[in-house]
Amino acid sequence: MGEVAVIYKINPSLDKKEEIKKKLTEFGAKEIKEEEIGFGITSLKAIFVLPDKPNYVEELEKKILKIEGVNSIQVEGTSLI
Repeated sequence: MGEVAVIYKINPSLDKKEEIKKKLTEFGAKEIKEEEIGFGITSLKAIFVLPDKPNYVEELEKKILKIEGVNSIQVEGTSLI
């Protein structure tokens, strides 16, 4: 099996952004960037490289959604490596 690169757009609570970044790093995020949405609101773009296994991406999404302060999550892109 190969690997899959997944880019997530995560909308955090303003006061929890640094804690969320720390958790994403613990979950294996290769890169985390802040993206300005407007009016001082930012989202986080996190890139993960995951094993190409059934349900692995969905399980990671569930873990991310359980992080305190995560309002929503969206897959921006996926690619086989």
